[in-house]
Amino acid sequence: MTVSDALFDEAQVIKDTNSALSDVQETLALSLVDSLKDGDHITTPTVINMLKDLEDMQLKYYDRLEDNENTQGALENQGQSGDEDTAE
Repeated sequence: MTVSDALFDEAQVIKDTNSALSDVQETLALSLVDSLKDGDHITTPTVINMLKDLEDMQLKYYDRLEDNENTQGALENQGQSGDEDTAE
C-alpha cells in the first residue's frame, strides 16, 4: 500500500465518521427539542454539552481531512516534479 492509498483510505474513513457524527447530532438535536418541550431542565444541559462535544469532534475531523488533502496534494506535486526530472 502506498502513502497515497493510505491517505485516500483515511479520508474515506473521516468522511464516513463525520457522516455518522451528523446522524448522532441530528438525533441529539431532536432529543433536545423533546426535552425542552417537556420542560426537562436536567437533561437539557447534558444534551447541549453532548452537541457541543460532537461539533468539536467534527471540526477536528474536518481539520484532519484538510491536512490529509494537503498531504495528498504535496505528494502529487512531488510525483509530478519527479516525472518532469525523469523526462529531462
